[in-house]
Amino acid sequence: MTVAAEHRKTDAERLRAIRTALAAIQPGQWQRAADDAGEFVEARTEHGELLPIARFHAGATFDEMMFICAAPDMVAFLLNLVDRAIDRARAQKVGPPPVQRAGQGAPPDFAAEATMKCDEPAFRTFLAEKHGLEQPLTNDRAVVKLRSILGITSRRELNENRQAAKRWKALRGDFYAWRKAG
Repeated sequence: MTVAAEHRKTDAERLRAIRTALAAIQPGQWQRAADDAGEFVEARTEHGELLPIARFHAGATFDEMMFICAAPDMVAFLLNLVDRAIDRARAQKVGPPPVQRAGQGAPPDFAAEATMKCDEPAFRTFLAEKHGLEQPLTNDRAVVKLRSILGITSRRELNENRQAAKRWKALRGDFYAWRKAG
């Protein structure tokens, strides 16, 4: 495979290829050895035999030789580390962090805003005229109607669900336009 083709692979494809390559050399027990011709790497086969698999150049350093000999163990360790990190991220349902714009503090609290709007008589009147909120125009009825209009079960969803927040902002915009029209 060419270098360009390798770079086009996704991370998942590359991880899969690394796992396959590591599985192909199992048990992956490599060690440094020497004979009259110099130093080399030998690998233990699944039957326990030791086979020379690569010779080191006379200029290879001790650290380079030890790195090569430890390669299968290091790759296995790193794959295990990646697997644990992926499992932890999935368990925590990690998503992208909320976008913060320069100069802004905490993200808006749409749930609190919706609560305050339901307290406003004008907002309850808007819900009655435009969305069929029934009399008497109480705060509790406004909350129930708001959940129904937005398709949510809790106002907390307005802070946790981007689509619900988008629906809230549209409804809030309609209210402001209605109020401005008088």
